[in-house]
Amino acid sequence: MPVIKFLHYDDPYAYGRPQDIKRVLCYIAKLEATEYPPHSCQHLVGAMPDIILSNQPGAWKRAASLFYHQLELYPNRRQLLQHRVISFGEEELSNPVMAFELAKEVASFYFERGYISFFGVHLDTDNLHIHIAVSTADWRNGNHFFIWDEDRLLQRGISMWYQNYMQGKKLPLFYVTSIEQLDE
Repeated sequence: MPVIKFLHYDDPYAYGRPQDIKRVLCYIAKLEATEYPPHSCQHLVGAMPDIILSNQPGAWKRAASLFYHQLELYPNRRQLLQHRVISFGEEELSNPVMAFELAKEVASFYFERGYISFFGVHLDTDNLHIHIAVSTADWRNGNHFFIWDEDRLLQRGISMWYQNYMQGKKLPLFYVTSIEQLDE
């Protein structure tokens, strides 16, 4: 079962300055962690339904421009982004392509709820892991970041996605829409 960490979730000032955005996005996009020839394992899901490919060294700059734009639109935020890490044991997931597909699904989960996100699949440790930075402002209306029961929803959704993937079924991460449906 993957471990999902919510970094600095309870600290409203952890990601409160523009330089914090730069630091986190640069870390997520570092080439020595995300390079998987012939692909790069970093992408941006922005304020559009498509994934914007970002396989050049300055990928974080494209993500930062969207995060900064939201900061300009909604300047009274204490926390400018949320940071999530999804980590897998060696026996669970060692395939970077599968991890990348899962990361796209998780980023889409946030996008469908109105939050842009930037992710990188890190291959530089013994355990493959995904970093995701999520904006705290809904790109549609500026509402502050909130997803009811996010941790439980992600745990169940990722577990179901993984089981389906291993059986050769490529279903979206959240083909159900609520915790109640996950419990059925």
